[in-house]
Amino acid sequence: MGKSKDIESLIRLMANTIVHEIVIRHTNKPESRHFLGSEVVEYRGQTEKISEQHNWNDKDKERIRESVLEKIKEKLSSKYLDVSFSMHEAKKLVEEEIKNLGL
Repeated sequence: MGKSKDIESLIRLMANTIVHEIVIRHTNKPESRHFLGSEVVEYRGQTEKISEQHNWNDKDKERIRESVLEKIKEKLSSKYLDVSFSMHEAKKLVEEEIKNLGL
């Protein structure tokens, strides 16, 4: 895959990982935590594979950062209406994920 497609995949996977982490922390359905945790592991594994395929410049990293935050907000507000979260929490998780991926 080209770098542009990989960036889009990386954005989607990072957003899914972080959304699931937020839902795990704030869900009203404790029985869902195990499944959500499994999803986090799967998404993170895929994210790591893609992140290692390219060198990411500052412009790429900023695009990823901004787009991931937009996708998180979009997913949580459309699919997980019962989950309350702060964008501050989401930003913190995005920064942690970027750091952990070595971007």
